[in-house]
Amino acid sequence: MMNKLTAFFLLIVIGNTLFAQQKGDKVLLKIDDEPVYQSEFRRLFGKNKNLKIDGQSPSLEEDLQLFVDYKLKLIAAKEIKLDTLPEYQKEVARYRNQLVLPYLNDNSLIDSLVEEAYERSLKEINASHILIKVGEHSKDTVKAYGKISDLRNQIVGGADFATIAQKHSEDPSARKNSGALGYFSVFRMVYAFESAAYNTKKGEVSQIFRSQFGYHILKVNDTRESLGEIEVAHIMLRDTTTTGKQTIDKVLAEIKGGGDFSELAKKYSDDRRSASNGGKLAKFTMGSLPPPFGEVSFSLSKENEFSEPFRTAYGWHIVRFIKRYPVGSFEESKDELLQKAKKDGRAKTLSNPVVVRLKKEYNIRINEEAKLEFKEGHKGVVNDSLDTWLVTIEKDTLTQNDFAAYIKNRRDRKALDVFEPFVDEEILNYYKVHLEETNEEFKYLFEEYKNGLLLFDLMKLKIWDAAQNDSIGLQQYYDANLSTYRTPETFKSLVVSTKDEGEVASLKQFISGAASIDSIQEILVSKQDVLFKTGDFKSDDPIFPEGVDFTENSTNSYKDDGYFVIVKIVSKSPEVQQEFKDVKGKVISDFQNQIQENWMEELRNQHKIKVYKRTVKKLKKEMDIYSEE
Repeated sequence: MMNKLTAFFLLIVIGNTLFAQQKGDKVLLKIDDEPVYQSEFRRLFGKNKNLKIDGQSPSLEEDLQLFVDYKLKLIAAKEIKLDTLPEYQKEVARYRNQLVLPYLNDNSLIDSLVEEAYERSLKEINASHILIKVGEHSKDTVKAYGKISDLRNQIVGGADFATIAQKHSEDPSARKNSGALGYFSVFRMVYAFESAAYNTKKGEVSQIFRSQFGYHILKVNDTRESLGEIEVAHIMLRDTTTTGKQTIDKVLAEIKGGGDFSELAKKYSDDRRSASNGGKLAKFTMGSLPPPFGEVSFSLSKENEFSEPFRTAYGWHIVRFIKRYPVGSFEESKDELLQKAKKDGRAKTLSNPVVVRLKKEYNIRINEEAKLEFKEGHKGVVNDSLDTWLVTIEKDTLTQNDFAAYIKNRRDRKALDVFEPFVDEEILNYYKVHLEETNEEFKYLFEEYKNGLLLFDLMKLKIWDAAQNDSIGLQQYYDANLSTYRTPETFKSLVVSTKDEGEVASLKQFISGAASIDSIQEILVSKQDVLFKTGDFKSDDPIFPEGVDFTENSTNSYKDDGYFVIVKIVSKSPEVQQEFKDVKGKVISDFQNQIQENWMEELRNQHKIKVYKRTVKKLKKEMDIYSEE
C-alpha cells in the first residue's frame, strides 16, 4: 500500500473543502438535489493549475469528473460515519495544531528579512570555514569555544586559513577542500552562517558564531554579483576510466561535427532521468550542484554553446547552454523569498507581534484585585478558593485557578513576573481556537486537510486494504491478466555509429567476424570518428535506428539521420512470464485500480447528478487554465 503521507497529499490535490456559498455564486451541479457551487470548483482547479502535466492540455470536462468523483467519495465517507471515529478526530486535531503555526506570525514580521534576502540574492560570496562541533542543545561549550578562539587568533596573527582548516576543522570535507566552500548566495547555508558571510568584508575573518552544528569562523575570499539561475542540458558517462574519457571525447567530436545534442543525449547519456528529455536539467543556482558542474555551466553564455568534457564525482559530462535567468526585481522575487523565509530558520530570530495586534483587536479585561492576591502567595496551588475570574478574552473567562496551574511549574519566578506571559499565551490560545472565524484562508486550508484525511481513511478501507486482504481475488486477477506481467523481450546488442561512409564496410566486416563484444570494443575505442554502445536493449530503445533486423547473430548497417549505424544482435532474451510472487506488488496496485473503478461506477449509479451546462460553459471562458485550450 502507498505511503500514508504520499497518499494523503495526492488526495489533497484532487480534494478540496466544502466551501460556503459566496454572494452571487452560481450552482455548478447538484448531487441528490444538494447544490454544489462554482466557487468551490474555481478554488480547487484554479489553485492547482500549475499541477498540469507538460504537454497535456487541461480539460474542464476531465476536471469536472474528478470533482464529482471527489464529492461522491466524501458523501460515502460520511454515510458510514468515518468522520466520527476517535482516531480520525485525533488525527484532525494533530494536523490542525501543525497548520495553525504559520498563522501565529504576521507576514509583516518578516518583511525586513525578505528585503534582506533580496539584497543578499544580488551578491554571491566565496568563503572558507572552520567548524568545531558542539551539540545544538549542549551547555558544555567552554572547551569548544576556547579551541575555535585559539584557531581564530592564530589566523588573525598570520597563520594560513586553509592549513588551519585542513588540520583542525571538524567538518569532514575540510580534509579535501581545506574548508573552501566556493560561491554561494542566500538560502544556501543556515541563516547564522549566511549572515556571518554577508557581514564579513572580503579578505577578513569573521567573529566566532554558532549554528546548530557548532562554533564556526569563516573567511570571505571573494564576492561578486549574483549569476542568477541557469538552464542547461548535459550528456553524462558514468565510466571514469580511460575508455570513458575516450568515449566522451568522441561524443564531443560528434557535437562539433554538427550532431544533434538532444539525440546524442538520448542515446548515450547515462543520466536516464534527463536523457529522455534531451539531457535537459531544471534550472539551478551556482553552488547547488557538485563542483565543477556549476562553474562550467555558468561559464557558458551563448545559445547552444557547449563545454569541453569535464569530470565530477558522478562521471564525465558535456554541458550545453540553454538559458540564463538573472535575479529579478524585488517585486518579481518577493513572493518566492517570503515563502523561503517562512520555512527558513531566520524567521525564528524575530519576536512575534501577533499578540500586540490581538490586544488591540480583542476585548480583554483583567481583574486587578484578583491578580493582586498572587503578590505574596498561591505558589501554584489549585483549590476551590481560587475560582474568581481573573482575565476575560472576548468570550472566554480565565480564573485564578487557571493562573495557579500556569505558575505551578514556574516556582523559580514570582507569580506576578509571569502574569503577562500567561495572558499573552492565553490570547494566542484563543486566537488559535477561533482562527476559522477570522481567517478565511486557514478555514479553507483546514477543511482541505480534514477532507484529505477522511478520503485517505475511506480509500484505505474500500480500496487499499480490500485489495491486499483478498488473496483469492488477487490470484484471480493475476490469472486473468497474465499478459500484463511479462518481462519484455530484450536484445544483447552492439550499436556503432559513424558519419564516415568509407568506414562502414570494413567496420561491418570486422564486427560481424569478431569473437566477442569485448574484443570489438578494444578496437573501437581507438577510432576517433566512431561511437558505440553495448547493452541489453528493448526493440523500441532510441539507440536503434528504424527498421532494425533483430535476428540473433546478425550484423547489419543502416542510415539514420546523417549517420551510418551498424547493429550487431548478439542474442535475444524472450519475454518471460513473471511469477505471481515476483510481481505481487504490481498486481496489488493494478487490482486496487480495478476495485476503485468498479466502486466509483457504483457510486455514480447510486446518486442523481445534474450538471448545469451554462455555468460550465461560462467557467470555461472565465478560467484562464481552460480558456487557453
